Amino acid sequence: MLNIAGFTLPNTPILPYLLVGLAATLEGPITLMATGVLASSGLLLPLPAILSVVAGNLAADMGWYGLGRLGKLEWLTRLGPKFTGLQTQAQSLEIQVQKYAPRLLMLSKLTVGLPIPTLIATGLSRVPVRRWVFFLILGEMIKSTVLVGAGYLFASAIQQASTGVQVFLWGITVIMLISITVFMKRKTSRA
Repeated sequence: MLNIAGFTLPNTPILPYLLVGLAATLEGPITLMATGVLASSGLLLPLPAILSVVAGNLAADMGWYGLGRLGKLEWLTRLGPKFTGLQTQAQSLEIQVQKYAPRLLMLSKLTVGLPIPTLIATGLSRVPVRRWVFFLILGEMIKSTVLVGAGYLFASAIQQASTGVQVFLWGITVIMLISITVFMKRKTSRA
């Protein structure tokens, strides 16, 4: 038995959870929904599945932050007169990012398309990780739980609907077979 944070889990292979975490690192929302579907079908346990996608997404987030850290705002001055005023706008943006980084990162995690630019801007602005990492984790936990839960619930609903549809289709099949049999018997009895 595996014991994680006081929860006892049955012996399960760790490889599927590592693969889910890796997939979440490479692609986010689709992996989250697919993880919910896998948990709904019983192939993954929900809690470790959520933790693995959170870990994968946070690893990707740290990569984007690191990419921002590699950049320098001074490089904008090299662009020269083509972009007049760009340097002052970038410096103003840097001040705002430094001031509101925790809020920006948490809110960006709850959107689509904004986390990556926000993380790069945070890295570019050299905001220390300790100032915003808690809010990033909190936002990621909320987003991952909601999307994995949605995948889980939608898969359950689809499976239930699928059972109902299968019963309905089998019923139609039986009615059609009986109708064809009766039709064929009538046709042969008339001939």
